[in-house]
Amino acid sequence: MDNMMEAVGVEVLAAVDVDGGGSYVRARVACHGCTCRHFCREWLAEHSQGQQPQAFCPNANFFRAVKSGDC
Repeated sequence: MDNMMEAVGVEVLAAVDVDGGGSYVRARVACHGCTCRHFCREWLAEHSQGQQPQAFCPNANFFRAVKSGDC
């Protein structure tokens, strides 16, 4: 998850600050249970920072919300 957060420009501290860290913990759990890990690894290998969260990522909406400050 840290690599994806870096690629999409989400600061860890900003994500942890949302609702006392509850959403961050849920995002970690979602990442560990994700069935799209192969897509994630391939995408991360081909992309660097400044990307948009991808639809295959179960945390895409959370990452977008953190980036925009909507949480």
